[in-house]
Amino acid sequence: MKTFSYFLLFALCLKLQSHAETAPAAPAPTQGPSPERLAELTKRVTQKKTIKLEDYLAKVAASNLGYASQKYNVSVADAAIMAARVFKNPELQIGTMKDVTNYGSSQQLPGFYSAYINQTFELGGKRRERQLVARKNHAAVSTSLQGFLQNLRLDAAEAYADAIAAGRVAAQYQRTAGLLKDLLKAQEERQKAGDISDVDLLQTRVEVRQYEAELLNAEGLATTAELALNGFLGPQFSSTHWVPVGALDVTPQSTDLLNLLSSAIRNRPDLIAMRYRRDAAAENINLEKANRVPDLTVGVGWSNSTYSGNVTSPQPNYNMAGIQLSLPLPIWNRNKAGIASAKAQAEQAQLDLDAAEVKAGVDVRQALSLYGVARERVELYQAGVLKDVDSALEKRVVSYKRGGSSLLELLDAQRKANEVWQSFYSAQSDYARAVIELHRAAGIWIVRF
Repeated sequence: MKTFSYFLLFALCLKLQSHAETAPAAPAPTQGPSPERLAELTKRVTQKKTIKLEDYLAKVAASNLGYASQKYNVSVADAAIMAARVFKNPELQIGTMKDVTNYGSSQQLPGFYSAYINQTFELGGKRRERQLVARKNHAAVSTSLQGFLQNLRLDAAEAYADAIAAGRVAAQYQRTAGLLKDLLKAQEERQKAGDISDVDLLQTRVEVRQYEAELLNAEGLATTAELALNGFLGPQFSSTHWVPVGALDVTPQSTDLLNLLSSAIRNRPDLIAMRYRRDAAAENINLEKANRVPDLTVGVGWSNSTYSGNVTSPQPNYNMAGIQLSLPLPIWNRNKAGIASAKAQAEQAQLDLDAAEVKAGVDVRQALSLYGVARERVELYQAGVLKDVDSALEKRVVSYKRGGSSLLELLDAQRKANEVWQSFYSAQSDYARAVIELHRAAGIWIVRF
């Protein structure tokens, strides 16, 4: 009967344990952002502010949520270093055994109580090697974070350049619309005086309305480009309409191919991070070799045997203490698979780094080539095209006022001037982007407009 009672108690314990290990139900999804967060995200744009590139990039670094999220990777790497330093916890074992057959009778055999403390000591330098691997991985993560910020700044600088170019295009349309409005007033007076026909006046009105429509489109594109600057900032700036100031006359830090290639190989964060990961993979080989050495477990124990008045085997109450050593024998498993895998990963990391360095050289050469083309385009316009097209327009205006040119010729000259100036601003924007991409490829993170 007693044996059956112990069996029922054991079965009940197993049942309770199975209920405790049952996975809890999935929690209900949250209902979205808090009212305060929703109010912050839905602020209306209420103010316009001019901002310089240096100030804008500083705000990007201070408030960008993506960068703030990436910082947690460093915190995780810090925790990995802490985990690598930790010793194994000691193990406490407590037990008791009693005679359940003769329980309660005078023939009950002695019971036993025992307590042991076991501590495992890692041999072969495993803890040291773990810390080395963790530190290399931490350096790789920190460098990747730096690279994330630098690329974020360059992406923000490109958006800043696009906003400047879009604003200049809109300003060019505003100037053209103003000139055509003045022309329309003059045409109305000339029509009243009988100098021009109604057809010429209608033609001028159509052109003015056409340019006003194009002006609205250009202003919309400029506003969109300016609002895109908020995409790199935190929600606290969502109600601010930033207006970038500055010129697109960007000068690269260097255009010498050898210097650029050297800078890319030495300074690009992605390559530096890959070198740290390669070193971590190499240290991992040593860790796997250290794992071949078995760990030593040392145990200290105490046991007590209770008094027994059994007629056949009487026994007094006594205590025992002892020490035990446990050491696995590395006969069948010498961790050859782990070492082989670590070596393969190290070789792979080296090949990945070699490939990335080759790709970096290609990136630099491509970026330098695109920079050269973009620079030539800008210089072509600055060398005389802009001056010539403005001069041609001025002469056409004078000629029209004197009756030497038709209205269509004047409007065509005006449209041609607009096209040239828009192409120039586009070339300036492409040039600024080319400089930024050249710096990105070469691992140069200084950009000034």
